[in-house]
Amino acid sequence: MSPAQEPCTELPFNRRYVSSLIILPCPLGNSLMSVFNSIMSPALGVLEIAGAASGVPYAQGAGMALQAINTACNQVAIHKRKSAQLAHRCTSLLNLISDHAVGPASDEMRSSLEDAEFVLYAVRDRIQKWSRYSKMKSFFKSSQIENDLDRCQNDVNAALERLHVKNPLSVMIMQKQSMDLMKTNQDRIEEKLAQLMISPQQVLDAVQRHNAGGQDALDLMRTGQERLIQLHLQLPRKNSQDHMLFGGPTVESPSSSRSSSLEVTVQTQIQSALTDLRRLTNIPPTLKVLNNQVKKVCGSTPICSGTYSDIWLGEMLGEKVALKTLRSITDPTKARRMTKRYEHEMNVWAKLKHDNILTIYGVITNLGPIHIVSTWQENGNVLEYRIKNPDVNPLTLLAQAAKGIEYLHGSNIVHGNLKCNNMLVSSEGVVCIGDFGHTQVLDEVLGREGFTAYTGSSNVRWNAPELLGGDDVKPTKASDVFAFGMSILELVTKQAPYSHRKRDLTVIMDISDGRLPLRPTEPEDVSRWMHDELWEVLNKCWYLMAQERMNIGEIKICLERLASYLGNHPNWQTEEVDVEIVQ
Repeated sequence: MSPAQEPCTELPFNRRYVSSLIILPCPLGNSLMSVFNSIMSPALGVLEIAGAASGVPYAQGAGMALQAINTACNQVAIHKRKSAQLAHRCTSLLNLISDHAVGPASDEMRSSLEDAEFVLYAVRDRIQKWSRYSKMKSFFKSSQIENDLDRCQNDVNAALERLHVKNPLSVMIMQKQSMDLMKTNQDRIEEKLAQLMISPQQVLDAVQRHNAGGQDALDLMRTGQERLIQLHLQLPRKNSQDHMLFGGPTVESPSSSRSSSLEVTVQTQIQSALTDLRRLTNIPPTLKVLNNQVKKVCGSTPICSGTYSDIWLGEMLGEKVALKTLRSITDPTKARRMTKRYEHEMNVWAKLKHDNILTIYGVITNLGPIHIVSTWQENGNVLEYRIKNPDVNPLTLLAQAAKGIEYLHGSNIVHGNLKCNNMLVSSEGVVCIGDFGHTQVLDEVLGREGFTAYTGSSNVRWNAPELLGGDDVKPTKASDVFAFGMSILELVTKQAPYSHRKRDLTVIMDISDGRLPLRPTEPEDVSRWMHDELWEVLNKCWYLMAQERMNIGEIKICLERLASYLGNHPNWQTEEVDVEIVQ
């Protein structure tokens, strides 16, 4: 609290000059720092701020708090615009404290001055906490920091409003001075924003060097993504306080509004440039954390839902994308662990390149539950596709799926959750394996029992017998083969394995006792594809001993041969069979 009031008739400098000071908003960190320093430092050093308030009742302690606030504002890693605006508002508050403190004050005024001083102390403590965050920590706590900045802004505005009521003339003076200064610096903001744009010539040059084997297109994609992230962090929320309160109606600064409009224009231009770059080179986003770069376009409901996730339609760089959203986990510690695990897995998934593997672009971590961003598969999963296209050859689809699984196994990646739901079909009819690796992440973070409770299903109808043995059992390539055999049965019959069993518990007992699914014989569109050779392949996928099962390469060859033969011989039951199974 400030010291006892002492008489003071003259301040060491012009208080009105301080009241005209404003910290100009700027969209990017480096730009904002230069603007902040170029305006703040020459006009009034932080030591001068404290010195100006020295000896003024209520203002001395507040002056030191403002010194700390300005120092911390320079160090906050994100939301530079709002930090600068907050520093400006705190400066205005200190000037009003000084104005009212030098003359006689009523009890009501002294109470208002004490409240205003306390507000500056509270703001100082909060912003000093944020200034100690690293860039990475600030990025992941962006929403919390922005909310706190808005709350501080509101507290300072409320204190200003209480003091303004006592001196309406100062309100008008401060407003005019602030508006004049913002207008003077508007050209500098426009120039700096223009420097952030990516010109069509830059895109064409990068494309040419990319075609010649260079890395320029990847570098330009990364630069554009970084600029989009920074611009988004500087753009105000629709319900945020981007206006200044002057003891009356809400007043929005025209320059501030104009700057926001310019930032939106620059953001749109960068997105357009990256869209062209993506279209001309087919390179994916370089940065794999895609926060603030993907837009949901399907309204308030997901396109489809699974046992533990929802699928949304999104848009990124002019392309449809799928957003796989894992439902919220209430334990915050487990939620953080899961986010970190997925960020790590992206380093592995980003290296996978195969026609029959779903392309994963990245993850979104700042929208609550984790979102996995991948290519959009127009035809859904293979089971939906077969039902909608009854004349399609299911073994051709399964052979493509086997190629994708073979690639995963060759990359030492175990899928862990193979079923028809995770085999997707593109608009060109190409099958892609998706959802690889998710089971291991969930199992690792939640534990087997927690995973079963979270997903609402243990997938026992597709699980190999060895996976029923306990918590420490992990999926293997051999268990993938077992599950793929069940997926073959699922697609051919258009029903889940063990369809004659209604309860999963009964299925577990069957698997434990070595009882396999019954061979389907009807209807006609099932029996046509359930050839004796195919049934023998399935039985070799389901051997009780994992090491005795076929490998995925052998299954792929069998499926390719059977797909070709049965596709050309719809009446094979009455013909002599000439198809050999790989032994």
